[in-house]
Amino acid sequence: MANEFLELIQREYMVLDGAFGTILQERGHTPDQLPEEWNITRPEVVRDIHLQYFAAGAQIVTTNTFGASPLKLGMRGKEKLTEEANRRGVQLVREALHSFRNMEGNPPEVRKDRRFIAGSFGPCGKMLGMELGPDVIEKSVLEQGEVLADEGVDLFMVETMMDLSEAELVVKTLKSSFPVPLIASMVFNRTKEGSYRTLFGDTVADAVHRLAAAGADAVGTNCGLIGQYIEVIGEMRALTDIPLVLYPNAGIPKLKGDKTIYKVTSEELIQDLDAALHAGASIIGGCCGTTPEYVRLLSERIKHRKRMT
Repeated sequence: MANEFLELIQREYMVLDGAFGTILQERGHTPDQLPEEWNITRPEVVRDIHLQYFAAGAQIVTTNTFGASPLKLGMRGKEKLTEEANRRGVQLVREALHSFRNMEGNPPEVRKDRRFIAGSFGPCGKMLGMELGPDVIEKSVLEQGEVLADEGVDLFMVETMMDLSEAELVVKTLKSSFPVPLIASMVFNRTKEGSYRTLFGDTVADAVHRLAAAGADAVGTNCGLIGQYIEVIGEMRALTDIPLVLYPNAGIPKLKGDKTIYKVTSEELIQDLDAALHAGASIIGGCCGTTPEYVRLLSERIKHRKRMT
């Protein structure tokens, strides 16, 4: 059966949402709290951030479940929150979408515009093969995935992954268990020689080939500098014709007291959009430090445009 999301990413550019954690920080979140707990304790804040991204034009809005796996929650002794944190994570995006569709002044075409809910999976927080085995990760992924799928997410986002072996395992586990489209995104660093590798030494080619073979419907990179990541996307496009996702940070993070500050503005970040498109990115959003304003600028430029590559 045809899938609307998979059809769209093949022919059009798609706008992903932006940062979540840094906006939560502005709303009062502190390091001693888990962001995913706010799905339960501060749902009005989480819902409002999602609403801002829908209003800015994001076509894909991601659940606040990045660290809501049993393994990650268990590191803080809160694994019992797994079901509620994930279930509410999806519900809050859906509630925000409902509010957006009913906002006064929205023209009919905006109200009907197709939007997608992405269930977020982040790294488990422990090292595969050293601290735990693949069966433990599979169990954790399935438990989280079952809740997200049951709540009706349109796709899965396996994101900010640093260990390709873990990312590959997560993708295989999800794709073998749930009929849901999946995007997988890795974090890369530039080496002294000028090449790009993950923290665990995996190359761009390793990531593209292994994630695609595992079943990812789109691959890409996030949580880094846009200039470098445009180069990564260019390498990926030379290796594959599947859709590529790019969502960079708003520059290098700086500490100001107990807060993390990103100084690159939305207007500065959007200046690299044409280069990102020419490199081959087709699903574009923002990571740490980006804002609904950046997503609005993206939306104005690429939403519903036909892909060049």
